[in-house]
Amino acid sequence: MESYLLPGERILWEGAPVRHRLFRTTDLILVPFSLVWCGFAIFWLIGVLSDGNSRFALFGIPFVVVGVYLVAGRFAVRAIASRRAAYTVTDGRVVVRGGLTGRRLTTAYLKSLPPPVIAERPDGSGSLAFGAFPGPGDVFTGDRRNGWRAWSDEPATTPILWEIPDVRRVRDFIAHAQAQPA
Repeated sequence: MESYLLPGERILWEGAPVRHRLFRTTDLILVPFSLVWCGFAIFWLIGVLSDGNSRFALFGIPFVVVGVYLVAGRFAVRAIASRRAAYTVTDGRVVVRGGLTGRRLTTAYLKSLPPPVIAERPDGSGSLAFGAFPGPGDVFTGDRRNGWRAWSDEPATTPILWEIPDVRRVRDFIAHAQAQPA
């Protein structure tokens, strides 16, 4: 990650997810919706095919493909992206490397982020977000940070460090760096 550092920037912490949790709170809404979507698309496609309307079947195939992605594909994408994720906290930024290829880079300046919040497990690991974690209702907000990005697992504008070791220590590093004068 040294090649991504700005002049004079120093690394405070580097890490990666210690576990690869596939189910998140936004899935409380997305799973039932995706099952209904996929079920309806398949039901409609079977009905069209049984009537012999192959022209309309071509119209329904993309809806079935989207439904299958929503039901199962997004979890496969999330698993792959989680295994390729790497996090770096510097004295000025949070850098998240990830995506399907492990080459997508997302950065955010600490001074522009809300204070960090954590969800900690008994073993000290956990997740760290800035301001708040996305909740089930955030799926419908259209907000890049919490909303529609839940469908695609693309990096959010506000980073979330999922399932990192010693989450409390990382939060303290970030809070201290945010408190430093500019």
